[in-house]
Amino acid sequence: MKVRIKIYFIGIFFILSSVLYAQDTVSIVFSGQSVKDAYINIVNEEPDATCPSLIASVWTHGGEFGTGRSLIGFDFSELRQNYVILDARLSLYHNPTSAHIGHSTLGGDNTGVIFRIIESWNENTVTWANQPATTNTNAIIIPAPETDDADFLDIDITPIIRDMIRHPESSDGFMIKLFSEDTLYRSLVFASSDHPDETLHPSIEISFIVDLPSDSPYAIQPDNESGKDAFVSSVGSTLKDNNQNLVASVWEYDEGWSVVRSFLDFDLSQFNTETPITLAELSLFHDPNAIVEGHINNGGSNELLLSRITESWNEDNIDWENQPSVSTENIVTLPSSNIANQDFMDIDVTNLILDMIANKNESHGFMLSLNNESEFGYNRNVVFASSNHAIPELRPRLVVYTRNSTGYIETPDLTSQVLIYPNPGKGDFKVAFSDSEVPLKYRVADSFGQMIRVGTVLGTEFRLDLTLQPSGIYYLTLIVNDVLITKKLMVF
Repeated sequence: MKVRIKIYFIGIFFILSSVLYAQDTVSIVFSGQSVKDAYINIVNEEPDATCPSLIASVWTHGGEFGTGRSLIGFDFSELRQNYVILDARLSLYHNPTSAHIGHSTLGGDNTGVIFRIIESWNENTVTWANQPATTNTNAIIIPAPETDDADFLDIDITPIIRDMIRHPESSDGFMIKLFSEDTLYRSLVFASSDHPDETLHPSIEISFIVDLPSDSPYAIQPDNESGKDAFVSSVGSTLKDNNQNLVASVWEYDEGWSVVRSFLDFDLSQFNTETPITLAELSLFHDPNAIVEGHINNGGSNELLLSRITESWNEDNIDWENQPSVSTENIVTLPSSNIANQDFMDIDVTNLILDMIANKNESHGFMLSLNNESEFGYNRNVVFASSNHAIPELRPRLVVYTRNSTGYIETPDLTSQVLIYPNPGKGDFKVAFSDSEVPLKYRVADSFGQMIRVGTVLGTEFRLDLTLQPSGIYYLTLIVNDVLITKKLMVF
């Protein structure tokens, strides 16, 4: 067995390295006492917090059919929501002293999967009966190991860690299980944090920027009226602007096998080359009501590409023959998924958005296509909700983070005329503007760019009530005479 040796301290350590956005990039390794873990099995009624193994299996136990899963949690209290996660890698080591057979394929494929746990749990009390709930958003596939004693080093778990840091209230570690829990005699066996050999303990290395490189997020989530999206097929009919789905696929129909691609566009007119954009994230949500089956890669990989569209297009008359061309620069690749209802959240599309703003005449949104569109291995697809979807929360969302307001440059002399007190406060703010002879429009966004208040006031002072909102950072934007002034609010 090959073991890559690292130096671990109990808890965490810091390494200062390169500079990004004029800030230090920090790396932290989590291991040792910063880890809690436990093994649960459907036939066990007692907790097993001291098991030296993390096992995902379908096996017999005393003649009974037993499904095993493992839970692992890392103490991320050092990481705050305004940190920008650049990279996160999980390392799991095979347990050579386990009484179990090891990674086993006696009964078939032993591909595993890592889910984010969304409920709190205690390693000393967790059992199969009270195991916490999980989400498959940004779930990570553990490919079937080539040998029964393989280590899994540097598994890229960046998307799921970003979710954990952004949503700490609904994140408490990972659950490791087999992707299919139907057939007997298959397993994955790793060393836990209770293993006597500390070099085999699970660990995560996370690289991040200590402050979110922005003063304000701007969220764009178009609806049926403001959205622009469609998909096209190489054969047969195509549903366009009235369809609720975005599809990328290679599929067999009555007319023969077909390639499907999707197109979507966001209004970026409020940004220009002078706008200091520091981060842009796209979220695509699976459509639970789709007629087309969910994400499937039965015929092979359904790895997805996001490309910048370089020609104008119309959602009412786009088809396979007149589809627009795309750029090959800064293409974003999304990993293959056979979790049918998986969401893809917080996809980093910063470079694509910067390209779009720098080349506005040659930028018309995103194209979604499979990386492999060959007929070989057909019946592969991904299916997301479009801007026409009946459920607003499932529509595509783009969040652009900027320095200074929401993409607009503040006017310093007007900014100085705004007074907000008490700030920080418990949510009951008074906003005073020293010179307002016209109706003053305002909007309030949370730290993820979601609008929670929009209004218009007359006069030089008004009350802003955020007492029912969760503690955190909010952004108040005042609009007067087409000038935007953004102020940060802190609710505790």
